[in-house]
Amino acid sequence: MRLLRNPRVLIGIGMSMFLLLSIGAVCFLVGYDWNRAKPWLAATAQRVTGRRVDIAGDLTVAWQRDPTLRGWRGWIPGPVVMASQVTLGNPPWAKGETFASAGEVRFDLDLLPLLAHRVSIPMISFTDPDVHLERASLQQNNWTFAAADTAPSPWSVDLGRVRFARGKLTVLDRVRQLDVKLTLEELQNPVAYRERVAQQQSQAQHEAVERVGARGAKAIEKDSDDPGARASEPQHYRFEWTAQGSLHGKPLKGSGAIGGMLALRRADQPFPLHGDLSVGDVRIAFFGTLTDPTDPDGLDLRLWISGASLAHLYDIAGIALPETRPFATQGHLVGRFGKNDKLRYEKFSARVGDSDLAGELVYERREPRPMLSGTIESTLLQFRDLAPLIGVNGTRGDDAAAQSGKVLPEEPFRPERWQAMDADVRFSGDRVFRDAELPIHKMQARVAMNGGVLTLDPLKFRYAYGDVDAAIRMDGRSAPIKGTVKASATGVQLKHVIKTADTSQLDLGNANATADLTATGNSVGDLLGAADGEVMALMGGGTISKGLIEKAALNVPNIVLTKLFGDHQVQINCAAADFHAMKGSYEARLFVIDTDAAQIEVTGNVDLANEKLDLTVHPDSKGLRLLSLRAPIHVSGPFTHPQTGIDKGVLLARGAGAIGLAVVATPAAALLPLTHTNFGDQEDRCSPLLQSIRQASARKSAK
Repeated sequence: MRLLRNPRVLIGIGMSMFLLLSIGAVCFLVGYDWNRAKPWLAATAQRVTGRRVDIAGDLTVAWQRDPTLRGWRGWIPGPVVMASQVTLGNPPWAKGETFASAGEVRFDLDLLPLLAHRVSIPMISFTDPDVHLERASLQQNNWTFAAADTAPSPWSVDLGRVRFARGKLTVLDRVRQLDVKLTLEELQNPVAYRERVAQQQSQAQHEAVERVGARGAKAIEKDSDDPGARASEPQHYRFEWTAQGSLHGKPLKGSGAIGGMLALRRADQPFPLHGDLSVGDVRIAFFGTLTDPTDPDGLDLRLWISGASLAHLYDIAGIALPETRPFATQGHLVGRFGKNDKLRYEKFSARVGDSDLAGELVYERREPRPMLSGTIESTLLQFRDLAPLIGVNGTRGDDAAAQSGKVLPEEPFRPERWQAMDADVRFSGDRVFRDAELPIHKMQARVAMNGGVLTLDPLKFRYAYGDVDAAIRMDGRSAPIKGTVKASATGVQLKHVIKTADTSQLDLGNANATADLTATGNSVGDLLGAADGEVMALMGGGTISKGLIEKAALNVPNIVLTKLFGDHQVQINCAAADFHAMKGSYEARLFVIDTDAAQIEVTGNVDLANEKLDLTVHPDSKGLRLLSLRAPIHVSGPFTHPQTGIDKGVLLARGAGAIGLAVVATPAAALLPLTHTNFGDQEDRCSPLLQSIRQASARKSAK
């Protein structure tokens, strides 16, 4: 009895009993015919998953230790469950009866966590898996399991590592129109991670050269962190995959390699990934690592993408991007997959035609629509590269208008894509459109999409060394699109807008302008051709050749004298224009050019709906002009082939007052605010002119 009171003896007895029970449990686990438990195990699995589960082969339990585990855990043996010829069924609506099958499923099981209702599986492996993923709608797919018992389960599952073997994967997604088959084969000899990385970098560089040229490819080439550098030991590719199928009717094919085991709870043992695939004319290449797919930084890939247009990425990634010229880009894709996808395309650099882009974009799955946000910067952005943004084909050449018979952009918008996602992207550009097409630079814009409404607000840029501030809104929720434009420009140097071969003939000053338009249409041309609103402009300063003025006034003697004795410059005092738009017809309520030698009034309208001109130029020479016809000049016809002619019915002695500024019926008060904006160092000569027009109009109304 004294021995039983000894603590050491009690401890020894307890340990002996524990060892005996452990040995007995091991003998029971090893010796028991687990095939008898197959019906119970299959029924339990079916109740948890809501699917048919079959184990056609043997079910066995062995007692082994896992040397890959760290510390003391690697020395303690545990049960290893092995099941062969396992099949998991599909829901009734799916195309086939089987969701997944495997020649063998093998997993380790920790016993102690079972006491806490936690199924801890340090490692699970599959041999010859064959998985069929299918989705019929956004709400119906076969990879979401619904338990037959709706009561909450006290049990949880903790998965450690997943080991892969050869197998097959089939994906049929009717929502994305994706139909692809992927096969997985074991490599005879493992390939070092860095060896395949060097090969992929070379191939991606070659593809970029084909898309944007050697200069463009070099511009986006940069050193980047190796996603596999954080691995605690050298990584190897152990399996090779190939894929073939279609996406949105476009052929899809690709190949790559993966590692042999995915350690979900070991960030220092990332799973290596590599792939190179093409969808239509878009090529995507990547290498990197994956840890836990639910971790915020579980995915870390070096990513290359190239193609004929950024818009072609919509069918692949569901991201609505504009039509562009050929592009190539590279950067880091970091983030997670799952119910709350969040991917960051970090430190990317891109080449679109001859333009460069860089920045960071974030794609996040939200309700009711996913969200794309970020910042993009450019040091050089050519107009022709992004001309398709406004419906112009930048590759058609100079004779595009002659071939189509249209001058205004007519490429239709795609508002249905605006409703597929929301966006909030800020853009800044240093040298933008710095070529012959458009002298724009220093651009800042915020591009937003919200439920099918596209806005550029604010949209600021330097245009011909002046400042433009605009806000554009297009509502794609209705057909046709409803658009509004509000814009103002100050200090625009017209000599950089209207360029002449001989500056001695024309050297225009600075201009200010405002526009307030609303319209409906499905392209830029449609919107301009259906617009209602106001467009006003005012120019101060500048010079024009006296010879041009005399020709405009048809002053025959002075034209001859100019030819004989030379020409000289005439000061432009002011030029003012006030157009009223109604259904695409822009009527000139006021259009006058005042110089030291003449006053020129323009009447009529510009019909953007039909792309036709109907203008009459009324020249009124100042001072005595012998044999001056002062006949109006008509400018009419389509934009592509306008015709000019002289009004022969006007009398030679027609008085200047009849066509002078006093006959302007519309008051010029609306233009007066533009005179208060900056004209540089030019003297403000437009205010007196506009005031005189108002007074003349008032006197005419009084009579």
